[in-house]
Amino acid sequence: MVGLVIGAISTLFVYPHSLETNGLMQVLLQVGMIGLPLLSLGGNTVALRFFPKFENRASGHNGFLSLLIFLCVGGCLLCIGMAWAFWDTFTAFMLKHSKGNSALLEKYLWMAAPLASFYTIGMILGIYSYNFKRIVVPSLLIDFSQKIVQPLLLIAVWQQWIPLEWAIRGLVIHAFLVMVSLAAYLQWLGEWHWRPNWSFLTPALRSEMLRFIGFGALGGFALQMASKIDIFMVGSLGTLKSAGVYAITAYMATAIDIPTKSLYAASASSVAKYLADDNRPEMERLYQKVSINLLVAGLLLFGAIWLSADSLFAIVPNGAAVSTGKYVLLFIGLSRIVEMGTGLNNYMVYYSKYYLWSLMSLGILGIANVMFNIWLIPRYGMNGAAISTLLSVTCYNAVSIWLVWLKFRLQPFTRNTLLAIASALGMFLIARMIPLSGIHLLDIAIRSGLYVLLFAVLVLRLRVSGDLNDGYRLLREKLLLRKNKD
Repeated sequence: MVGLVIGAISTLFVYPHSLETNGLMQVLLQVGMIGLPLLSLGGNTVALRFFPKFENRASGHNGFLSLLIFLCVGGCLLCIGMAWAFWDTFTAFMLKHSKGNSALLEKYLWMAAPLASFYTIGMILGIYSYNFKRIVVPSLLIDFSQKIVQPLLLIAVWQQWIPLEWAIRGLVIHAFLVMVSLAAYLQWLGEWHWRPNWSFLTPALRSEMLRFIGFGALGGFALQMASKIDIFMVGSLGTLKSAGVYAITAYMATAIDIPTKSLYAASASSVAKYLADDNRPEMERLYQKVSINLLVAGLLLFGAIWLSADSLFAIVPNGAAVSTGKYVLLFIGLSRIVEMGTGLNNYMVYYSKYYLWSLMSLGILGIANVMFNIWLIPRYGMNGAAISTLLSVTCYNAVSIWLVWLKFRLQPFTRNTLLAIASALGMFLIARMIPLSGIHLLDIAIRSGLYVLLFAVLVLRLRVSGDLNDGYRLLREKLLLRKNKD
């Protein structure tokens, strides 16, 4: 929640002051986020998928951590080598299609290499920590600290305390410190086991891992291309200023995705275990429970944001420029709802023996998203990138749902899925009927606040989510107990 508040304040009141600097930072950061599967050679999925096979604390988990680090180092060196080989071709393409910012991008784009490398190793160490049910500290180091450091660097550039070059270097230094801190955290947990155990890698296990590594690297990269390449494409094919606007409005939409990260992180190891044990009843319960919980959270947050979009743009600095991304907010928000409402289908495909089935569809969708961006951005600007993301995310999740149903006869939807959507639409229309006062903060509080209250009450009354009702009951009992003590 604190991270959400800080991110919201930064997005609304800091980033608009320097849209071009924000755009450049976002483009550079996207290189690591998009390239993570290739940079880690699939280590982001291997870390969870194969840990049960290596798990043995007495033997240091058979050198599993050192294997993951070797994958990251090898992947980073491979990707940097490929980037160097095709650097002139890429910069020539960027010079031809970008609108006046190619020189600035070309000057700083090389710094994406160390930034992405440190980010990748840090992410793998964080994901590895999930195997020990350690989620909070990795999230604080990777996500929360980024929400602090990036706006501070942007403020320093905006106030002319430091030059732009030092702000970009600050991003690299931060990524390095996160990586080192996560290594120290694993050492503190007693889970930093560096010595490899090559004898544990039997030919059968090695063959299985190599197939999965190939899938994780190529399939994961295709998934990132299909869903997260938008900011990079806007910055490359449009302007850094439009990339800055896109990043702000897209963040406002993806703020609804915050519950997804913690719930997915907590569920990922259970998915791998249930699939390994072929425990389909528990897998179905988890699949549908995560789906409805995330859908309710997504509808609650996105409805509140979209309802007050115009008022939000009116209060931010440089609001006239930022409001040009209003429909980016809509399309990206809808893509998040699709992602959240379909639950764990992607994890179920990744961690099952059928993971190769989705490789082809991922590749097609990743290429299609890039082509959509190249086609739509010159025509519709940043809105074209948002439409491309919505199309790609929807198509990919539809294919994943079909694969899970085909192989496991499981699907994430229940009657409560329709109840949640209908409740959100109904309460949205009611809240929208309230006339605007012209006082923007008051309008946000009344309209969005009423929507949240009505939707939450209706969801609890209809018992859309058993987990939410149980949580509400426990909260009431604690409050009553405290009241009686007083």
